[in-house]
Amino acid sequence: MGYTTGAKILPDIIDEIAAALIASSGGNWTNADATWTTTIKTGNLARRALKYTNGGEVVYLALECINTQINTYYSNPYWAYSKGLRISFSASWDSIGHLYGATDYFSFIAFESYWYNANNTVDMATLQVTYYLWVDATGFVIMAKPEPSGNNEQGSFLAVVERNPNKEYTDGFSNFHGFFQCNTENGNQNGGWQMRQVVRPFTYVSQDYNQQSWSGIDMVGIVFPLCPYLAYKSTGNGKVYYVKPIICNTRDERTPIFQSEIFFAFDEGVGLVDGDVIAIEGQTTKYLCKALDSPDNTQRLTFAIKYVA
Repeated sequence: MGYTTGAKILPDIIDEIAAALIASSGGNWTNADATWTTTIKTGNLARRALKYTNGGEVVYLALECINTQINTYYSNPYWAYSKGLRISFSASWDSIGHLYGATDYFSFIAFESYWYNANNTVDMATLQVTYYLWVDATGFVIMAKPEPSGNNEQGSFLAVVERNPNKEYTDGFSNFHGFFQCNTENGNQNGGWQMRQVVRPFTYVSQDYNQQSWSGIDMVGIVFPLCPYLAYKSTGNGKVYYVKPIICNTRDERTPIFQSEIFFAFDEGVGLVDGDVIAIEGQTTKYLCKALDSPDNTQRLTFAIKYVA
């Protein structure tokens, strides 16, 4: 639990996240299916399934390493052959078929793609991914960058899975949200394999098919307030000013339900740079600023992730 960084293959990162969630305080996270392991890394078989239980709230979380190329359509407008990380939320689990129940609450982060005239031959069982990870009992946030490969559309990515117990009002939905970004081709689409930027179980999913890369003003369902920037450092008093992202219950962003506690977005060029550590006044909590480009795109993901509790 807490913050870790390093370079691993995606199946091992999935294992690390699963183990940390299960070991977290409260005992809410458990292994949902013993047949879901990362032992076999071919195909799409390196995967973990987790169950979160808190009173009557039950949510299943699936983390899958997709090592079989999937046709994903981009707005450029070409097909790509993609591999990556698929994250799914579901309200039930089929213990006979060993699969999550019917769900539309997923996101396929296709950070390894080749478009549009060659196969994706990268093996996710050997590809090293440098990652920056925070895990606690509420969930996890990860930023990651793959090593250069033979693909021509590699992206760095951010994935947030978070449960916030402090809702603004009772809404009848879960306390979870998912937020997912890639620094290139951020809106891939194909039935059953879309990259959803915002997932709010179990009320809506949000996706912008035309979005080519991360932008703090293009989200639907999550708000990154500008004042007039995303988080920035004052040249006057040296303090950092920021607003935590606001998660909503509908795409129109008129139903704010809670704010994230494990990440926020920042702007480069206004005092904050990659590697900066932001200490919250009056608390022990700190956030680490990361700005990640990727082997095929200089566009950078700029987020601060939780670093110290």
